[in-house]
Amino acid sequence: MEKSRELLQHRAVDYWMVECHPYLKQEKLLEFCKSNDIVLVAYCPIGSSRHPNWTDQSTPVVLMDPQLSSIAEKYSRTVAQIALRYLLQRGIAVIPKSFNLGRIKENFQVFDFTLAEEDMNLINNIPIKTRYINMFTNYPDCPFLDEY
Repeated sequence: MEKSRELLQHRAVDYWMVECHPYLKQEKLLEFCKSNDIVLVAYCPIGSSRHPNWTDQSTPVVLMDPQLSSIAEKYSRTVAQIALRYLLQRGIAVIPKSFNLGRIKENFQVFDFTLAEEDMNLINNIPIKTRYINMFTNYPDCPFLDEY
């Protein structure tokens, strides 16, 4: 969080766009953002498109997670909708990417239900911690590599 604090000393920040999904929950960064009136915006909120140039192909796939699949079945929703709703309920803005019209419409169907606290806790306790997009790892002052 030290690099994040340093950034705030130099300019006003309204939002930070970072990778965030059920496998990269960003708890500490979210707490920091909320305490500084910064909106956390999640890219890759349902995981990654798994493009081989960006993503290690051996990483686990959010959309295939058995815990998320079970919750999705309980609510008669897709795993993507559960992942998006999970982030929204934590106060995180989401920007899912899709070129498929059906999935784009589906991604908007997350405002008419709420995940129960027990389901939020189940997702919070998924033990996998992984980052899919590693473009910025060579930038020494990148605040997004701080502990999450």
